[in-house]
Amino acid sequence: MKNRIYFFTGTGNSLKVAKDIAKALPNCELVAIYKDTLLEIPSGYERIGFVFPNYAGGPPSMVANFVRKMKFSDQSDTYIFCVATYAGNNGAVISQMGNLLQKRGLQLNYGAKIISYPNALTAYPMPIEVNDILKKAEINTKPVIDSIVAKQHIPISNLEESDKEKYDKFIALIQNSNSGYDVNDDCISCGICRDVCPAKNITLEDGKPVFHHQCECCMACIQHCPKRAINYENKTQDRERYTHPDIGHKVISQYYMHQDVKSNDNS
Repeated sequence: MKNRIYFFTGTGNSLKVAKDIAKALPNCELVAIYKDTLLEIPSGYERIGFVFPNYAGGPPSMVANFVRKMKFSDQSDTYIFCVATYAGNNGAVISQMGNLLQKRGLQLNYGAKIISYPNALTAYPMPIEVNDILKKAEINTKPVIDSIVAKQHIPISNLEESDKEKYDKFIALIQNSNSGYDVNDDCISCGICRDVCPAKNITLEDGKPVFHHQCECCMACIQHCPKRAINYENKTQDRERYTHPDIGHKVISQYYMHQDVKSNDNS
């Protein structure tokens, strides 16, 4: 039987985890959650997974909206899992996902959290221990893969109202978060920011990026810019940039070019 993993990524942390899981599963497809993701999930899958970064104790809004709207065919025997990458306080991210699926009449069978490199440079200077954190993420991913391969079931905690309120408040602020972005004269009109944006929030006008207030706060545009031309207010000009060394902008953007399902042998 086939397996499928849906992923959301900005700088590549979650896509790296998704690809590592996919390599361990037979006939596994990788599908990006982005603006044009097809909502139909065909029947006949042994496992359906979701891999995404933790956003204030929950999934990114685009992931949450996909779960709310997806057309999930009758798959009573399908094993459903989720994995959230996180940097700081991971909060109730698994419970949030379990709650979203429960509202669709689906059960989350397994959830795990994997530490990743913190990439929210608009909020804080990023640490310098890149290799140490990536190594830790790799080590922590292995038992998660083993559990998913074995279709391990774990109890999912109920979502507390206080956690839901905190998450909802954060998500409500995101859409217009690009209002503080600016583009300086170092921009070379390469279009990478446009190509890696899962929300299709960026267009090039007269060769320069223009933001349309549909932001998902994934940091892809800032982090992947080869000239550090995109910044946020006066906070990020001197801060380091980060993208996962195994996942460049070309790897990410290929999933957004058109609705495509890629098998686990694609890099």
